[in-house]
Amino acid sequence: MFDETVAILENKRVNAEYYKLTFHSKRIAKFAQPGQFLNVQIETHSDPFLRRPFSFYRVQGAKVELLYEILGRGTELLSQKAKGASLRVLGPLGIPFTKNLKGRKRVLVAGGVGVPPLVFLAEQVKQEKKHSVLMIGCRSKAEVLPRKELANLKSLVEYATDDGSFGSKGFVTVLLEVLLQRENPKNLFIQTCGPHAMMAQVIRLAKKYGVEGEASIDERMACGVGACLGCVVETTDGFKTSCVEGPVFNFSNLLSS
Repeated sequence: MFDETVAILENKRVNAEYYKLTFHSKRIAKFAQPGQFLNVQIETHSDPFLRRPFSFYRVQGAKVELLYEILGRGTELLSQKAKGASLRVLGPLGIPFTKNLKGRKRVLVAGGVGVPPLVFLAEQVKQEKKHSVLMIGCRSKAEVLPRKELANLKSLVEYATDDGSFGSKGFVTVLLEVLLQRENPKNLFIQTCGPHAMMAQVIRLAKKYGVEGEASIDERMACGVGACLGCVVETTDGFKTSCVEGPVFNFSNLLSS
């Protein structure tokens, strides 16, 4: 874990919903894993006071990329930062997704701010014998990532949009259930990140069909190091901090929704 001041190399809009921020850090890039995150201090003064957590989107050499949406005051201010501006970043933090699935097919289910870590994961494991499938849920075509952002993936990418403007119409979990109905559940492993309601349905489907998996539970994180206890998740083993003992939890450790 490193606490560094970095300079923004790029901070631009990539579509109607997402911005991509890039900075240089040899140490953070060396150790960053899919599912881990950074806690970013957006301003040097006390407004906003708390750091904001961002999942890793991509690491290329010593360059680190974050993909984010404007969801509040912190991300609004971040979107206004110009090239050369400084940020204080703390990371890598948290437990990453499992990479070695022992031959099982990787099924990635993403939505909203859960898209970045699963794109990162899909890029990291592109040499697997069984190609993974990345299912992305969006409200509309406006949230679909430009093709060049997914150019390094070997995974099959499937989209579902609420309004049917791109890919399949409906929730991304409909795509998931179609796959679960046609493939042997023992040969699958699900990894998911996104809105809580989406992940709850993913976990219900996984338990229904007997598929193992992991979910990244991104509760509101303040300190990022387990001190403030503001991001606890109730598990079968009691309350766990999502920033230190997560954010990635096995389905078997999460209480049924």
